[in-house]
Amino acid sequence: MGDYLEAKKAYELGANRIELCANLKEGGITPSYGTILLAKENLKIPINVMIRPRGGSFVFTEDELGIMEMDIEFCREAKVNAVVIGVLTEDRQINEAAVKRLVSKAGGLSVTFHMAFDEIEDQKSALDQLIVLGIDRVLTKGGSGSALENRQALKELVAYGSGRIVILAGGGITQDNYAEVVKSTGVKEVHGTKIVSKV
Repeated sequence: MGDYLEAKKAYELGANRIELCANLKEGGITPSYGTILLAKENLKIPINVMIRPRGGSFVFTEDELGIMEMDIEFCREAKVNAVVIGVLTEDRQINEAAVKRLVSKAGGLSVTFHMAFDEIEDQKSALDQLIVLGIDRVLTKGGSGSALENRQALKELVAYGSGRIVILAGGGITQDNYAEVVKSTGVKEVHGTKIVSKV
């Protein structure tokens, strides 16, 4: 979704959940604590917070993982709805040890794995890994390109997940095409910065 002002606008236009982050030009990074607290106070819908210390690669150092753990702990104390994470190995596989650490730190919070997923070649195997690791949903566009272009891949992921994990479609989804994505893939949830607007 984006920063506080964008999140507030989306809330006012009828969004039913917010993914709060900073610096969308970098694909989204962790917002400030003040942003999280103000959103929690003023936006009366579930708030999911991006946990990503920087843009660029989804391969993180030990220090960066420590930062992510502290940010998750803050989000848990602030009682947000969910945290959004994604950690890969150098060869673009799920970093199981790191994800396990972050999920453990989340405690009872819902955990979404973000579009780092789209860099993984064998997505069905990765889905199995994420289910075992306790991930609740995966934000994906089904590969490179947009969700609309990858409708078949998304449909296969939904079928493969078979209710074990939520497939959250994102990537190029707008108010004009989300219905087609839902109809053709079977996803129950969609994500985008241009889904809600004044009519």
